[in-house]
Amino acid sequence: MYKYYPEELIEEIRMSNDILSVVGEYVKLERKGKNYFGLCPFHSEKTPSFSVDPNKQLYYCFGCGKGGSVIQFVMEVENLDYIEAVKMLAERARIQLPEGDNEEERIIARKKQELLRINVEAARFFYEQLNDKKNLAPREYLTKRKVSGSIARKFGLGYSPEEWDALYNHLRKKGYDDEILLDSGLILKGKNGGYYDRFRGRIIFPIFDLRGNVIGFGGRVLDNSTPKYMNSPETLVYNKRKNLYGLNFAKNSGQKRIIVVEGYMDVISLFQFGIINTVASLGTALTESQGRILKKYAEEIIISYDADTAGMAATMRGLDLLNDIGCNVKVLIIPEGKDPDEFVKKNGPEAFNKLVENALSLVEYKIKALKSTIDTNTTEGKINFLNKAADLLSKIDNNMEREMYIKKISKEYDISQESIYAEILKRIKPKTVYKPLTRTLTAKNDNNRLKIEKNGKKSSYDKIIECERMLLCLLSIDNSLYKVVKDKIIVDEFKDEQNKEIAKIVFKRFEEKKGIVPAELINLAGEETSGVFARLIQGECNFDDNIKAVMDIIKKMELYRLEDRQKEILQQLSSGNLSTEDSEKLKLELKEVLLKMKSI
Repeated sequence: MYKYYPEELIEEIRMSNDILSVVGEYVKLERKGKNYFGLCPFHSEKTPSFSVDPNKQLYYCFGCGKGGSVIQFVMEVENLDYIEAVKMLAERARIQLPEGDNEEERIIARKKQELLRINVEAARFFYEQLNDKKNLAPREYLTKRKVSGSIARKFGLGYSPEEWDALYNHLRKKGYDDEILLDSGLILKGKNGGYYDRFRGRIIFPIFDLRGNVIGFGGRVLDNSTPKYMNSPETLVYNKRKNLYGLNFAKNSGQKRIIVVEGYMDVISLFQFGIINTVASLGTALTESQGRILKKYAEEIIISYDADTAGMAATMRGLDLLNDIGCNVKVLIIPEGKDPDEFVKKNGPEAFNKLVENALSLVEYKIKALKSTIDTNTTEGKINFLNKAADLLSKIDNNMEREMYIKKISKEYDISQESIYAEILKRIKPKTVYKPLTRTLTAKNDNNRLKIEKNGKKSSYDKIIECERMLLCLLSIDNSLYKVVKDKIIVDEFKDEQNKEIAKIVFKRFEEKKGIVPAELINLAGEETSGVFARLIQGECNFDDNIKAVMDIIKKMELYRLEDRQKEILQQLSSGNLSTEDSEKLKLELKEVLLKMKSI
């Protein structure tokens, strides 16, 4: 595979992925003026400081300093390297990438496509088996569970026969070899060298990704034998930590909330009753990747897990995870320990929706969970409960919300609000004074390292680097400025090596009449300094008069270079290691430098 794709192709991919649309899949954005704002997905915050500029196709967070184009956003939010992010965006835009000359990459790409074809073929096989007259038991099971034929078709439900190798023989007849069948996870190799089906005698639940591809399967026994559920293993096309069952339907529900349940049947039963904004985690506790996916499609996430001890622990972990990444989370408590499937069948969708409307907030659920584990009838138990409740309330940022809970607990346990508040204050750490971020730069070499004077002020070197970047940013914002600066700038005089390389590309673009836009400049800057360039473009480089601004920057660059040279000369003169001739030459140069500085 190409280490770098052609610039023209990368730019086509970037332009084909509108940043507002891509970021909107991860962050809820609201328009304020010409830009859009939301809670930053890269650090915890309560007040939106993450901005997206649709005109410049850039994002920037004024809190953590991360910024860039749609490519840098995908790199950060999906934890991908540059090429992986480009590939993901190319797939999103349905742009074909050249395979390059890496045979291993070509093999993996072809294998993924073949695995998806195998999954489709297996899903058809399972569906046909469910509807085969000889397989009455699975249809009776679905009838007993009150799953209609139309819903079974909608979810592609199937049945895996009891035979050891029914699917294996079917897929072999379709021309698939043993190696790829083993890679699919549908087929296992026996101790004696034979092959057999992973799923046997089970209702089959195909698992779809957001694009409608069958990526895996879940299987449930028809009786109460164990294991009750069996799932596909991880494959090249299936990662259970990054997918959710039913999300292909829930994302189009038009609702602002998504309900997370435990089982496939919970999703199916609720869907059948018209509650289509429901998903299930795939046999694991909620992961951060799943949480971020949920955050894309809903303003509110409601968790409805079993009320047993294990279910409560899973709920707590899921709540904390979702809360940490900025989701508005609640817990749905179902009476009598029933699961959503049982409850909705017995009580109907209206009763279930009423439970949803009365779902508990994160704090309410945690307080309720505390009550269930502590005997508050004793003085010792009551003190224990109140101390732990104070721990919870101390973590609430909203003062009105905290006061509401203080009043509730005070009334319920006959203890003054002042006492509870005093305990909470003990637990609240003083907040450090927030200082706006003015620079984000991590350099890999000394050439890019910022130099700060002993008095804490920026050095001339540092100022030159910033001017170089501002010049490049202004040129990307207003291409017509090139005519103004082309005879006044010598690229080889750029102090920063990265800036110099970028300037060469940018100036060449202008000479070739191609031009450049801010998002392209960000891509040229790369991962390390994309945030710095994004900050300059979004903030410091917004001038009323771009021509005056660019001329001022050029003057400053010259002045800072002269200041830098002045210091170098003074250091050399003060060293005492110079010959009289060299000393006189430096003194003469120093006069010239001072005259030039005065004239600027």
